[in-house]
Amino acid sequence: MMDWEKMFCGKCFISDLGDGQAVENGGKEEISLGRYAAWWPMPGGKSHQIVEISSNLEMLMEKYQIPQDRVCVLVQ
Repeated sequence: MMDWEKMFCGKCFISDLGDGQAVENGGKEEISLGRYAAWWPMPGGKSHQIVEISSNLEMLMEKYQIPQDRVCVLVQ
């Protein structure tokens, strides 16, 4: 079992949100989200916030300097 706190404490990482994620805009319009979320550590390093969502994994990895071992993908 992975120790999430040890693996990501104080570090950026990317999570896979899966295909077909969408949200409603005030109940009027559905907006499609990107597949991957880049997470940035908050002060203190124990919690994170999403800083960007995109379908371009390579761009997120390069922009936030996140190595492959900190990319969490969904197992299907």
